[in-house]
Amino acid sequence: MKHYPERGDTMTSPPCEQQKRGSFFQLIDSIAWEIGTLKQEMRRKSEPAEGLETDPHVRLSEEVGRLFLQASPCPAMGGGPPKARDSGYDSLHRGLSFLDRLTHTHSVWLQLGLSHRDAAGILQDRAAGSFLVRRSSRLQRKVVSVRMDRDSTEPIKDFPIRENQYTFSLEGSDLNFADLFRLLAFCCISRDVLPFTLRLPEAISAARSFGDLEKVAKLGADRVLEKALIKCVLKPLKPTLSAALKDFQVSSGSWQELKDNLSLAKARRPQEMGVTDALPPDPVAVEKIRQKFQVMCKLYSPEKKVCTLLRVCKLIYTIMEDNSGRLYGADDFLPMLTYVLAQCDMPELDNEILYMMELLDPLLLHGEGGYYLTSAYGAMSLIKNLQEDQAARVLSSETRDTLHQWHRRRTTQRSAPSIDDFQNYLRVALHESGSGCTAKTLQVRPYATVEELCQLCAVKFKVSDPENYGLFLQTEGSSQQLAADTHPQKIKAELHSCPQPVPFHFVYRRLATSSSPSAGLSSAAPDPRAHPNQQNTGAPAAASAP
Repeated sequence: MKHYPERGDTMTSPPCEQQKRGSFFQLIDSIAWEIGTLKQEMRRKSEPAEGLETDPHVRLSEEVGRLFLQASPCPAMGGGPPKARDSGYDSLHRGLSFLDRLTHTHSVWLQLGLSHRDAAGILQDRAAGSFLVRRSSRLQRKVVSVRMDRDSTEPIKDFPIRENQYTFSLEGSDLNFADLFRLLAFCCISRDVLPFTLRLPEAISAARSFGDLEKVAKLGADRVLEKALIKCVLKPLKPTLSAALKDFQVSSGSWQELKDNLSLAKARRPQEMGVTDALPPDPVAVEKIRQKFQVMCKLYSPEKKVCTLLRVCKLIYTIMEDNSGRLYGADDFLPMLTYVLAQCDMPELDNEILYMMELLDPLLLHGEGGYYLTSAYGAMSLIKNLQEDQAARVLSSETRDTLHQWHRRRTTQRSAPSIDDFQNYLRVALHESGSGCTAKTLQVRPYATVEELCQLCAVKFKVSDPENYGLFLQTEGSSQQLAADTHPQKIKAELHSCPQPVPFHFVYRRLATSSSPSAGLSSAAPDPRAHPNQQNTGAPAAASAP
């Protein structure tokens, strides 16, 4: 095995090599120093650890060596201080290199036809380091459009790509690569001239096989085709369709009825609309939201409309939490959204919501946007059915049935859950003996652990002794406590993917005196009915998993 310099080694590099040292060589120096430190620590143990070749430091070094055009630095390079690991570091644990991931999914991130405005619309809600490659009409060359930090004065920044017959590089960098894939793969590992490393989309980072990457790539190609069809068909059709829907509502009298109910709801106080302890947006914030809705109405793409709706709903959530200093769940959000829609006083939003519900890609109905879309439909339904002696608090059974029928109709062609099926939201019930169940829909990240979810449940359900509570998976009369390091969203996705799915529920309840936190599901979430550590209890209907 190749020997790397260890901490304390004194070696000298040839003068010609020292002159060539740049950011790449500094990165290799750091990697070599860390590996040397690991080797030194391993020698202190009585039994040497096996499988050093699988260490991520070694794999990172090997991947960098494969990407770079110039010769790898000689082993005599001096060590340096350790540096912080880059954002894409964990991807190496999944077996596929950054080059593999980029090469097999270029239909997702290579969008040469996008304008800067289009790229900004896609990246603005992404994490810092998210990127697309497009062709700039102003510069007449490819650029990497990168999402900057939230406090940056330039949210989306373009980094020009310099290319010639043989090499690719970023403007201002001395590092050259054989192709665009290797350039971007290196930028996922090292910052070079970028402010931080590039971040792959979650679906690409989470892929564990080439088959997974092919599925992601196909979705990316389909989206390009879908955008072209939307532009050719919906763009000229949208004004005609909107006018026809309004004419129908006017002739039937429902348009005037909706306007009257909006005026009635607008005059009500937040508490009369079902808002409890949350402070509503002030008039300035309401006007800002109204302007965003006006922009949404002018768009013809259902996906872009939903993205705008998503931003509005997140803004409302932020205002609620900033005004009170605490977190709110979905049960608190619907009354506030109803109140805000009433204050905006825009009857045309009813048709816009129907437009999105019928034309949005079914794959997107199971994600965050789909949740907020159904919330908006429910809020408008509350306003349309508002009576003077009735507070807008709960959806009618007719509205609930309509939503269920719509959801089944729009998703019947889906044979398997997509990655959006287990993102962002989870239905959890609090089970207290003697007082029944209280269920809430909570925002839960795809890779959040049971421990993190329990902390969130303690806040949402106002539990004063969370150390005595745990999260349980209940299915067909059986109950099993989930281990703290398992992932509830992954468990939900795998249960949804079973050939014969069974009803299941996530329940947050007090631990029995004999409960053991170690008794739980592994990360793979096997069939809970076949697991030996189970307790027989009744499954509360209020906690039906979404």
